[in-house]
Amino acid sequence: MPGSKASAPAKDRLIHLLGIPGQKVTYEQARDLLDHPEVEVRRALAERADLEPEILFFLARDSDAVVRRSIAANAMTPEKASLLLAADDDADVRSELADRVGKLLPGLSNIDQEKAWRTIHQVLILLARDQLPRVRRALSEALKAVPNAPHDVVFTLATDTEATVATPVLEFSPVLTDEDLHAVIQASPLTAQLVAISRRINVGEEVCNAIVGAGNVDAITSLLKNKSAQIREETLDAIIDAAPRQVWWHEPLVHRPNLNSKAALRIAEFVAASLVQELARRADLDPTTITTLDKLVKDKLRKDEEKAGMAADDPGETLTNEALAMAQRQIEVLARAGKLTTRSVMQFAADGPSPMIVAALAHLADLPLRAVAEVVRTASAKGMLAVAWAGDFTAEESAQLQLKVGRVPPESVIRPRAGGGFDATEAELEWQLDMFQEEAGR
Repeated sequence: MPGSKASAPAKDRLIHLLGIPGQKVTYEQARDLLDHPEVEVRRALAERADLEPEILFFLARDSDAVVRRSIAANAMTPEKASLLLAADDDADVRSELADRVGKLLPGLSNIDQEKAWRTIHQVLILLARDQLPRVRRALSEALKAVPNAPHDVVFTLATDTEATVATPVLEFSPVLTDEDLHAVIQASPLTAQLVAISRRINVGEEVCNAIVGAGNVDAITSLLKNKSAQIREETLDAIIDAAPRQVWWHEPLVHRPNLNSKAALRIAEFVAASLVQELARRADLDPTTITTLDKLVKDKLRKDEEKAGMAADDPGETLTNEALAMAQRQIEVLARAGKLTTRSVMQFAADGPSPMIVAALAHLADLPLRAVAEVVRTASAKGMLAVAWAGDFTAEESAQLQLKVGRVPPESVIRPRAGGGFDATEAELEWQLDMFQEEAGR
């Protein structure tokens, strides 16, 4: 299709026209620039909003990806050109297209939708199945709040194995039904997917129940913090049953809306005195419950004072060289028998900072015994995080090890990232391990 009638000087004048704001370009003028050897000239042409569809379609087949990216982002690009671009070899072209097509849907009139829907739907399906996660992620971000997005495309994105693709639509898309969300939960997704569902506005009772049934700590934490989540009474009771062992649920439980007196008193039994005080200040509890809570606050404060007056347990007294050496021999026997796993170590962790847990952690993390003992003695959250990482524990297990073995205060525990990973870089974790090994070697 490229024109060849225009002379070189004439083409130079046309290029000058491209740079004049508001200057119209005719079909013939645009056609004469399609074969221009300079990419920037063709790119400038591809960015224009006043070109004929035929010109834009031709530019969608340009040999340079820079030009095709401009066409992919151009709101005036025809649907047939978009279908061509959806199969483009360049990932940036497909990402630009995903972003633009997703934003195009809300603005389509009913007539436009009927005319263009078949082709646009094909484009969206191709992009939702793209081999590169960043292309699918761009589409998910573009469609996450679009009420007329096609259900099959959104559901494909919601069930994507890549968390960064699935989470935008799982958290925000109005297209997904409770049945869809159930299907995702039953597929045992990663933490990020469950957390995204937990954050949705007005999560339904059945979905809330399914999230709690999945038993994911971070997802339940997000659900409790979501004031619009419709958690029924029996589901909340199940959460409260497990809450004494999950300190990060305590505060959101205290602030849950529509908390009945029975639930409030159960929560008060295991949360800190400061949180019981916050419970007692709630305006939606009856006077009798408030009086009982006030009494519980006084009892907890008295017990806290008694504990403060007693000498704190010092793991240094039990982590002697002799005790550690004996524990190391026992752990080596377990390891040879194939009975030393992260799961079995988590059972040891319930007993606190014992020589056995220190020896087990050192073995799994392939670290000197004294280095792990030093981490425990100093109650280092970062140190225990690094030990857990080296021992191939999960980020959630590392939080438990910080609490139970490292004696790290709940407010100082380093929690997993939203996606379930360790909240530190490998370089930071390696540095922590090196530091404690040096300290133990002195």
